[in-house]
Amino acid sequence: MPTPMRRFAELLGGAWLAISVGLLLVTVLTVLCQIAFRYLLAFPLAWTEEVSRLALVCAVYAGLPPAYLKAEQIVVDFFVAKLPPRLFLGYVVLLKAVSAAVIGYLAIGAFLQVGATMEMTLIALPTVPVAVVYMVQATALASFALLIVITWRDPWVYIPRDVGSDA
Repeated sequence: MPTPMRRFAELLGGAWLAISVGLLLVTVLTVLCQIAFRYLLAFPLAWTEEVSRLALVCAVYAGLPPAYLKAEQIVVDFFVAKLPPRLFLGYVVLLKAVSAAVIGYLAIGAFLQVGATMEMTLIALPTVPVAVVYMVQATALASFALLIVITWRDPWVYIPRDVGSDA
């Protein structure tokens, strides 16, 4: 039975996955809208390019926490399978600590950008502040760092189970 922290991690990852999928749908719909209006109606919409680009960037950040939970990130693990179990666990804990520190640092930087860009707006949508993009980035990175801390004891959240294969 999963622990309450593991359930929380799964809920958080599921929420970010839903956000990421939603943002990918926004990207696809805005690109299709741009194509339809530009080539079928000869009336290009200025906002679709900016919205699709920013939605894709935010979708990538939103996809980080669920990818981590499913061990779908890129990890160089060709030598990990050869480590003794205690060394393997120490290696993973060290990597998680470094990852949490770096990602936490990036999240703090993104939160600082939120404050710095609150008065700036998107070019094509002057009612939307640029800070919205940084807020998605900051919260996704903070969630990612939190998930690393929550799952620090489980090496299989960081290293895929099929260690050493190219699967």
